[in-house]
Amino acid sequence: MILTLVKYKNAHTSNMTAQVVEKKVRESVVEPYFHQFFQHVVQAMPHVDPQLLIKVMMFEMTLKDSIGPKIPHVHLEVQYKEGIDLHQKQEEGRDKYPIEITKSRWGDAVIFSGLMSIKNVELVCSDPDIVKVTGRVCPRHN
Repeated sequence: MILTLVKYKNAHTSNMTAQVVEKKVRESVVEPYFHQFFQHVVQAMPHVDPQLLIKVMMFEMTLKDSIGPKIPHVHLEVQYKEGIDLHQKQEEGRDKYPIEITKSRWGDAVIFSGLMSIKNVELVCSDPDIVKVTGRVCPRHN
């Protein structure tokens, strides 16, 4: 329910009159389910941007019926705990994953970039030394 204050001028006098109008707003049926799902995503991987994870899953669902790669191109910017050797993490990533792995241009993160499913993203982000993961997703390889 939303209460709205409506002001209008009385035609017979110069006084302003205020009236509170009550409007009933229909609540979304789906929205509470989305909020619950979003919270589950945040709880499952608190150091990873939840919108990034949801986009990966959305593109993966959309691409399964398309021609070409069935998984999206993901660009992860992974920040590690202070004192962690980023060159070492970069080399470990290159040994484990068949994607492009480089150090960020500012030298404060490791970039994982390539075609990845949500399972691949979860695997990359499961390192206990990770502090924060952000990035972007697109349905085609760039």
